[in-house]
Amino acid sequence: MKLLYFRAGWCGVCHVKEPVAEEVARALGLPLEVFDVDEAHGRAEAGVRRIRGVPTLALVDGDRVRFRLMGSTITPENVEHLVARMRPPPGAPPP
Repeated sequence: MKLLYFRAGWCGVCHVKEPVAEEVARALGLPLEVFDVDEAHGRAEAGVRRIRGVPTLALVDGDRVRFRLMGSTITPENVEHLVARMRPPPGAPPP
């Protein structure tokens, strides 16, 4: 799994939320890839992941987007809550 952060250079909220995305990635021990949708590579990746607005933080597992958070919902608490919901309950067999 990895985190993808989609932003734009002109987006003030994107600049505010980028350190939050970096903090979340460190806390979860996941790699973070940052994509600027003002660039061709960023637009292409946003299209593949069906990202419609910035900023967006997406947790991906291979080709599957497990969740997306946009704008002010990008908080460590929201990410932690969503990641916890994806973990199997204690004592459950591994997937």
